[in-house]
Amino acid sequence: MMSMIDHGPDPTQTPIAVGAIGGSGTRVVARILKGAGVFMGTRLNESEDNLDFTERFRHREVLALPDGAFEARLRQFEGLSRAGMREAGQRHWGWKEPNTHVVIDRILAAYPKMRYVHLLRSGLDMAFSANQRQAWFWGPYFLERPVAEPPGPRDMLAYFCAVHRRISALADRPENRGRVLFLQYEALCARPEAEIVRLLDFLGLEPAQPVATLAALIAPPASIGRHREHDLSVFDPADLAYLKQTQPAP
Repeated sequence: MMSMIDHGPDPTQTPIAVGAIGGSGTRVVARILKGAGVFMGTRLNESEDNLDFTERFRHREVLALPDGAFEARLRQFEGLSRAGMREAGQRHWGWKEPNTHVVIDRILAAYPKMRYVHLLRSGLDMAFSANQRQAWFWGPYFLERPVAEPPGPRDMLAYFCAVHRRISALADRPENRGRVLFLQYEALCARPEAEIVRLLDFLGLEPAQPVATLAALIAPPASIGRHREHDLSVFDPADLAYLKQTQPAP
């Protein structure tokens, strides 16, 4: 059981967080930020997920945690991150964990100067992704109904739209304007240097490596456009209409 502390996170800190629906390509964003001199954690898995964050926040119980208990976990995580940053001799800290978006509203409130990057991939491509765990795990919360295990394409797209609506509304709040960046994965693959410059400008970072070196980390996968091989009539027309309004055609 994690020990609780009686003070919250340091509101003067400026962490950088990266979240998304699982399978959106966040690994390459984490590597770009590491290449730009951001300490992204000590305990990372092969996908560059920060396991110190995962252990504290990828639990359904976290949704009902009182503010004090939530802030205690966040302060613990902050302490580990800042200690690792100092040991690495770096000046910025952050993390990548796709599930971050689930609790990002509370984290943004705790750190008024932080920045959040939400990676977006084509909703239609994501609907046919084999990476379905997040939609199953959090789907009942976002969709307010049961979700099959594994979820089918219809539920995957419904989950995508629900998450996008929530993060868009969060980004539009007056206190969050200019603090949330939507980064389109397909654009990052098609125009890597331009999108990396946009990302670093948003974060106020000077790259520790040439932008061309960071761009070389990006390798567009063959799965881009995979929805073209499937029948789209399985989807809720309302979700397709929302997608058409909010995402450029893949």
